[in-house]
Amino acid sequence: MFSPRVPKPYVGSRNWGDQSETDLLRDVAFNRHSMNDGMHVSPYDNDTVQVGDDGITVRLVQGLNPEFEKVLSRATRATIGIDLIGGSNDTRDWEEMLRGGLQTALESQVIVFEVSGVSRACTHQIVRTRKAAFHQQSMRASFYGSGPEQRWPESIWNANDDVRNLWTQAVEACRRAYVAACQADVSYQDARYILPEGTTNYIMMEYPLREFINVYAYRGCSMFQWEIVTVMRMAREILVEQYDFLDPYIKISCEKTKGALDTPPKETIDEMAVYDEEAYAHHCTFQGWESVEGQCPFAWARESNRSFRSERFRIERK
Repeated sequence: MFSPRVPKPYVGSRNWGDQSETDLLRDVAFNRHSMNDGMHVSPYDNDTVQVGDDGITVRLVQGLNPEFEKVLSRATRATIGIDLIGGSNDTRDWEEMLRGGLQTALESQVIVFEVSGVSRACTHQIVRTRKAAFHQQSMRASFYGSGPEQRWPESIWNANDDVRNLWTQAVEACRRAYVAACQADVSYQDARYILPEGTTNYIMMEYPLREFINVYAYRGCSMFQWEIVTVMRMAREILVEQYDFLDPYIKISCEKTKGALDTPPKETIDEMAVYDEEAYAHHCTFQGWESVEGQCPFAWARESNRSFRSERFRIERK
C-alpha cells in the first residue's frame, strides 16, 4: 500500500520580505474590483456546495440545420453526380450517411450545448477534444463572488468527519483568501489561483455532429471521471429526445460491438438454467487500468470480456 510522505509547511521560492517585481509579472490585468462595472460577476455566487451530480444542467442551444436531410442526401449521391437543373429534391437516402461510409458531411452539422454547474476539474477534461470549440466562463474576466459555488464528489461528502471537516475548512479558507485578495484590488486573474478545482462554472460546447458521435463513444464510458460522463450522457439524452432518429448512431463504443469475447460454448449454454442474452450481446471496450467490475452497470462489463487490458499497469481492489 502506498504511504505518502509526512507533509511539511510550505516554503516560498523567495524570502518572505522579498517583494521585488518584474515587468512581465506585474499585476496590471484589466479586471479587478476598481474596474468592475457590476456586469462582470459570476451568477454562481450562492454559497452552495453541490454534491455529486446535483445541480448540473445541460441544454441544447443549437440543433441540426433544417436542411440537414437534404445536405446528407446530396453528399451521399455526390459521387454519382446530381442534375441541378432537372434533378429532383428526393432526400430518402439521407440516413445512409449516418450508417457509415464517408461521413464528412456530418461535419457540416454543428450542434451546440451549454452546461452550467460543472467544476473546473470537469471543464479541463471537456476542452481536451480537438475538433470542437468551447466558450467558457472566465475566472480572469469576472469576479466569482464572495461564496462561489463548489462541487464536492460524493466520496468526500460521504467520508468520515475528519475528512469532511478538513475539506470544509480548506474551501472556506480559499474563499476568504480569494475575497481578501479581490478587496485589496488584486486582479481577478491573479486572485483566481486560490480557488479550488471544484469551483463551478459555465461552458458552451460546440461539436460537428460527426465529432460528437465520436466523443460520446469514448467519453460516455464509465472509465472516465463521473462528472464528464454525466455531462456527456445528459447531452446525448437531450439531443436524441429532439432527434430520435439519432438514437441508433450515438452509442458508447461497447454498445456498437457484436458478441461477447467470453461467450460460452453452445453445449454449455444449453446446460444453463438461465442464459442472460444481454450479458453476452457485446464485449467491453473499457480501457482503464482498474477493474471494470463494480464500476460499470452494463451486463457485459466483465474482466474476461474486455477487448483491452493493460499488461503493464493494473489497479486492483484490495
